[in-house]
Amino acid sequence: MWFKNLKIYRFSKPFSIDNELLEKHLNEKSFQPCSSTQASSFGWVAPLAQPQNDSSMQLTHTIGTTTMLCVRLEERLLPSSVVNDALNEKLDSIQSETGRRPVGKHKQSIKDEVVLDLLPKSFTRSKRSYAYLDQDSQFMVVDASSNNKAEELVELLRQSLGSLPVLPLKTNTLPALLMTNWLKGNDLKDDFVIKDECELQESSEDGAIIRCKRQDLGSDEIQMHLNNGKEVTKLALNWNDSIECILQDDLAIKRLKFSDELLEQASNDGAEDAAAQFDADFNIMTGELARFIPRLIEVLGGEQKTATKN
Repeated sequence: MWFKNLKIYRFSKPFSIDNELLEKHLNEKSFQPCSSTQASSFGWVAPLAQPQNDSSMQLTHTIGTTTMLCVRLEERLLPSSVVNDALNEKLDSIQSETGRRPVGKHKQSIKDEVVLDLLPKSFTRSKRSYAYLDQDSQFMVVDASSNNKAEELVELLRQSLGSLPVLPLKTNTLPALLMTNWLKGNDLKDDFVIKDECELQESSEDGAIIRCKRQDLGSDEIQMHLNNGKEVTKLALNWNDSIECILQDDLAIKRLKFSDELLEQASNDGAEDAAAQFDADFNIMTGELARFIPRLIEVLGGEQKTATKN
């Protein structure tokens, strides 16, 4: 359950909702398995696995003012090569019977029929994505590897609640500017340590990109690229000996790792059973992120004021 990525959203106006009402709204868009002719299904599921003999399903899991949510995406696997083979077989048959091969809209209509015929025979795969609402700090944090995946979860919550006043976090200082200054040796803070990985890019849209791993980022070679105008778009950092991550120029956090000490503490706190372990992981992770996120905002010059979005 430990998050591996962070996409951080700020509530643009005060947000508060009690668990009972939140449960009610989420239940209206709870996950339902794909039907035989449905390509995908997306909905809310319980963050914490429920015992088999427990008929209730809690779609929220709350500790204090922090609530964990989970969505499940189920997709039918229908490779394009399988569809194309079946389509060509159908087109060949029609051409053999009529002397003409369907094209354009007629061909597309036949393809749609082929897909509907194949869907019930296809396998499915399932993925879960997590997020949490921190009503005390007024943040929403999504564990997503891309902006699109994060936005899908946010939009489902917006649809479930009717409105959701959140926007991606923006800071007064651009992350690329801060990371470039740090790599040049300027104004690096004591609680942030640069690791051995970065990505450099020229400022033009189609500019050259240089990716460095397991390299001394203070070397003359790296400084030469910076002096020639390249900016840091990704940088590996350690914060306070408790968190390691890749900070990106869009303020996304990737490859998030928590220290062995925090993981051990959670393991000790949650030794009783799976539910206790979930609570321990959740509590320690969100507690540490409640310190890390404001500190990151602070070194980035504070938050940029944005317009409200419902």
